[in-house]
Amino acid sequence: MNLFRSFNSFPQRLLNEHFFYALVATIRQRLTELARKLGQFVQNLNLFQSVPPSVNEHDLQNERISTRLFIVLLAFSLVIPTLYSSLIPLTQTDNIKTPTFEQYEQLILSYPKTLTCSCEFISINYEKFLHIEYTLHQVCSSMFVTQEWIDYLSRPFGNAPIYYLDFQFIGTYTFQALDAFCELVDQTINASLTQFYSNQYVSTTVTSSGLFRSQIQASIRQFKLSTTNNFLRSFDIIRSTTQSNGLFSGAQTNYRFELLSDGELVATILQNHASCFCQLSAKCISPHTIYHSDPSMRVFSIPDFYEGCYIVEALLQSTLECFYNQTCINQLQSYLEYYSPMTIAALNSSLPTNYSVNSTIKQLLDGLMVETWNELLKYKSYYNACQPTECIYTYETTNGAVYIITTIIGLVGGLITVLKVVVPLLVKSVRRKRRSATSENGKIFRKILMYYT
Repeated sequence: MNLFRSFNSFPQRLLNEHFFYALVATIRQRLTELARKLGQFVQNLNLFQSVPPSVNEHDLQNERISTRLFIVLLAFSLVIPTLYSSLIPLTQTDNIKTPTFEQYEQLILSYPKTLTCSCEFISINYEKFLHIEYTLHQVCSSMFVTQEWIDYLSRPFGNAPIYYLDFQFIGTYTFQALDAFCELVDQTINASLTQFYSNQYVSTTVTSSGLFRSQIQASIRQFKLSTTNNFLRSFDIIRSTTQSNGLFSGAQTNYRFELLSDGELVATILQNHASCFCQLSAKCISPHTIYHSDPSMRVFSIPDFYEGCYIVEALLQSTLECFYNQTCINQLQSYLEYYSPMTIAALNSSLPTNYSVNSTIKQLLDGLMVETWNELLKYKSYYNACQPTECIYTYETTNGAVYIITTIIGLVGGLITVLKVVVPLLVKSVRRKRRSATSENGKIFRKILMYYT
């Protein structure tokens, strides 16, 4: 059955192949004919045909050569300006009126080097775009600078008198001074911030985000440095004035007044601390100690926490080591628990800090007791305060198709006019010279033949 079908389909396949070859032959013949006609058209093309048409073969040849040269020169003359117009980069300037911040962000990403946006307000207060927060050392928010703690220290121990250098007496002044340091630093920073916020950022154009942030960060660093230096300078002047004038301490830690036996005269007794006399040095110190009324009975001395000729000078040399240690605090409390107990938690030594447990109060003050600075810089707020009126930017591009076509059309008319005049004259001149040279060579050749024959 399959063999029968194959036998029946054989004439059909043969007919299809015959038709295919016939079709290919027809197409090839027509293409050949078309090529021949095209060749004849090109060969006989004459754009400089005389009126009436010349029958002189030499003139016809001149006209055909002129036509071909005209087409070549015209094409060549148009290719060069076309390539030039399409390849040479063109600088384009564009602008946007009152751009939004989102538009500005897109523009600065696309044209970072050429974008310029003019500000309506060229001077802007820092407070419009900057907010600075800070955190002081944890002791400034602890129980140790509260009035409750100070009152706790000053409770009387029954009816027994308190020794004038006892921690219960001097300690109240010490922690009041520590609280004063915290308040003074806080007030100093706030006052400096108020002044800093009133500073003005001046720029006639919108400053890029990166440059703006680097400039403001430099100003912030200068603010921190100047605030610290001004505080320490003022503080040192006060210390120097106090020491050089030999002022009496209100706690009678450098000089003590004592009634004489007659009860009418008062004697001034020079104090000493650890065999260091306050007359010789204002920085004499000795450990804070609990005596319980008898100077010879030292019950407990707080490690690295001092009293001295002046409360401030002794505190500056002290550390908070004991108050980071719960055991040390419990031991101290064991001598201070009189009527009602008080829960005192130690400072947290595991918190991140710029200082160490053994840092002196002087070292804390040298850093303004600041643990962290947090600067919130809002670039968008700066941009909105600037209120740009216009953004101008430039970019490189190539000429569009319309411009190129217009340029070519503008050149074509002039080129055609020039070439129609020049080309025929050039062809005629060249062929005339060649014809004269050929004729002259022919004459010479005939003379030579006549001579030898």
